[in-house]
Amino acid sequence: MWFIAASLAVVFALSSAAQAQEFTLDASPFSPDAISPSGTASSHIQIGSTTGFTGIVNLSCQVSPSDSSITDPPICLVSPASVNVPATATATVTTKADTTTIQYNITITGTSANSTVTTAAIPLTVLSVTPQFTISVTSTVAPSSVVAGSGAQGVVTVNPINGYVNPQGEGVTLACATISPLVTIAPVCSFTYPKGGNSLQVTGPPESATLTINTFGPITTGAHSSRKAFGLWITAPLLGLVGIGAASGKRVRRAWAVLALFVLCASFILTPACGNSTNSTTTPNGITPANTYTFTIIGVDSNGVVSSNTSSTSSGPTVSLTVTAPPKTP
Repeated sequence: MWFIAASLAVVFALSSAAQAQEFTLDASPFSPDAISPSGTASSHIQIGSTTGFTGIVNLSCQVSPSDSSITDPPICLVSPASVNVPATATATVTTKADTTTIQYNITITGTSANSTVTTAAIPLTVLSVTPQFTISVTSTVAPSSVVAGSGAQGVVTVNPINGYVNPQGEGVTLACATISPLVTIAPVCSFTYPKGGNSLQVTGPPESATLTINTFGPITTGAHSSRKAFGLWITAPLLGLVGIGAASGKRVRRAWAVLALFVLCASFILTPACGNSTNSTTTPNGITPANTYTFTIIGVDSNGVVSSNTSSTSSGPTVSLTVTAPPKTP
């Protein structure tokens, strides 16, 4: 009896082992293996057959925190949730803005009609990050080339990351940090914010401001007219003609009258031609030299947070404007 019972136990164990090996389940490390709150990471899953098994395997994943006192733990989903072996799937872990920043262990489980397989724990770390923002040029300055004294405009956008929002009642102030090349009378850049504000209010989605670049050049002060009344001297002989006509006969007087009328009309036509008119220009602020200028844009809020794409290795986004010399006045 003892021998029979032992034999049955061995057969049962071998049968269970065989059932447990209907399929294999392998998962790659999560990529990336460390994420910030509101971030995601994924793992590639390979489901294989050991003995020609081609049935359905249901997949799921579980998240186990290294600390029980956490807020909004990560959520793990497998897609597709059911596969016919052999197959592949993807496990995706998503965190929330206030997910506790600690290490989590992720396990993936596959279940068929006769067996269940679970992977070893795969570590995933949620890192503590600082909310910040980047700056991008969403519309380059136009026109790209202007005559000195003219200007151009573009659009600059502030993009919040890691849940960044403005400090209460404050905003992001934009500025052109550098200009190249350096000249004495350089172009000047300024920013116009929505609703007439003095900074850009960022409360969630990206926000944009208008960039204006002005240059210095000649200023027209108005037209200066000079009319010399030389044409009026043509009417002087009329005095003599009138006298001659008065002393002549009736028919002669009529002829002299017609001639006088002709001379009078000619005098009024010729008088404007004897004058001249010119535009007067001044350069009270000087003239911006002809060149191509490059501006580096940064942003900073009231807490001193600077746009994150401005660092020791990156000077931030830039815009360019070509300035040409104004036409020479005669």
